[in-house]
Amino acid sequence: MLKRFLLASFILSAILIFSSGCGKTDSPEVAFSEMQIALSERNFEKLSERVDLEKFFAQTYDDATVELVKNCAEYGKKYPDDPYFQHDAEFLQKYNSEHRELHLNFLRGVKDAYFAKLPEPKNPEENPHAYVANEFEKILQASTAAVKETKISETHATLTVEMQGDNSIRGNFIGRLTFKLGFDKDENGKWKLAKIENLDELTPPLVDKAEIIWVTFF
Repeated sequence: MLKRFLLASFILSAILIFSSGCGKTDSPEVAFSEMQIALSERNFEKLSERVDLEKFFAQTYDDATVELVKNCAEYGKKYPDDPYFQHDAEFLQKYNSEHRELHLNFLRGVKDAYFAKLPEPKNPEENPHAYVANEFEKILQASTAAVKETKISETHATLTVEMQGDNSIRGNFIGRLTFKLGFDKDENGKWKLAKIENLDELTPPLVDKAEIIWVTFF
């Protein structure tokens, strides 16, 4: 059960690599481009200049929990063999709240394994963090993306990014997903990624993908 929701968070974090913008003055597109370079170089310090991963993971987890709780009855009917969804909204809220730190700690371990460039273990059980980190890299390699639209106000911006998988197994698994990424300008005028703004639209297809893993491997 833990791995399914980590997978969802993992896929959501994958879009951090993509950008199609560049420029001399700072902009959300420039911030996105710098994040792409930082991830490619596995440079955590550079990435941290554009996104606080601790806050980003926590925000995504909390927002996803809201969507799962809100639609738990619908998921229960769609996935009758998944015990997680065979409960009411109150149970799901309590379960995710009680296991929040455990799940976020796992993501921290994946982050550390990725930037430490830990090799992929022969079996996932040997080092789950390193296994997921290497899967993250493979998903990045099997995906492309394009910024379709940018909306900017004085201190906030939303980038609409379309993520497209290639013809590989992992690429087909990703398929096509559209993310709306919220960036905020800090007191120094620097744009930083804050949250995913359309989790209400993304949660259903991400749950579908997580269920494929659940049915196949568990």
